[in-house]
Amino acid sequence: MKLRNILGACAALSILLSSCGGNNNSDSIRHLGDYKETTAADSLIYYFGQLRAVDYWQYAQQDTILKTQQSREEYMKGVKAGMDAVNSSDAYNQGLYVGIQLAMNMKEFQEGYGCKFDRKILLNAIEDGLKNDSIIDAGEANARFREVLEEMNVRKEEADKKEAIENLSKEAKANNWVEINPTLYAHPATSAGKKLTEGQVVKAEIEIATLDGRVIDSRPTDALMVGRSYPGPITDAVNTMSENESRTFYTTAPAVMGRYYERYNLKPTQILKLTIKLGAAGAAAPEQPAQAEE
Repeated sequence: MKLRNILGACAALSILLSSCGGNNNSDSIRHLGDYKETTAADSLIYYFGQLRAVDYWQYAQQDTILKTQQSREEYMKGVKAGMDAVNSSDAYNQGLYVGIQLAMNMKEFQEGYGCKFDRKILLNAIEDGLKNDSIIDAGEANARFREVLEEMNVRKEEADKKEAIENLSKEAKANNWVEINPTLYAHPATSAGKKLTEGQVVKAEIEIATLDGRVIDSRPTDALMVGRSYPGPITDAVNTMSENESRTFYTTAPAVMGRYYERYNLKPTQILKLTIKLGAAGAAAPEQPAQAEE
């Protein structure tokens, strides 16, 4: 990290740390002034360390388990172990860094794809590649890696979608939800209003939330076109509704979010709640004339 980046980040440090929300007694916090005869180097590394703590709390916003005292203690053990492992050899230290990254990559792969990876194959591939710098065709290796990864991603997505649908079906049976299609269920309809027709424009409020109440997205729209424009479950839900109706639906994270569910810290097998409130419908939108071919 460049010096100007460190100094620039320090300007907002007190604000960031005040929002961290740790459980330790503030009286136990060591300040720079508590150290005697500090040098400029001491000050620099002190603030650099504080910034790494800020990094940790930012990670903890996505993974709340990291907020626990036990997790913070384990984190410090890992920091100390990493610092103690470094020696005077630059090559060794670079290998150490890569080894830690690889171990974390393998853990993520195993958790993400649900399969076990052979450590020996990985180490042999690296070792053999180091014997001669011309033995490996980087372009071919990269292409094959991406090809196999995409195959695994497709298999994983299909498995996740299947599990999500099974989870949704079980919840539906337990809560007496009405099936609209395999990825969409709802509370029974209560409105006897005028049914909407495809192409009509209607005011709507749409909220997407987790079953425990965390709101993922919430927005009003004055121009929801019935039968189009929204992800499948929302379009299918609106197609079942009447004017001025409010209704609650249930779907899966992949069905409504596609591949973007991870951006919202959602699991691919998670069930989401759709709350849709409709107003009065306007006239159907006119058909757009076909464009003449040039």
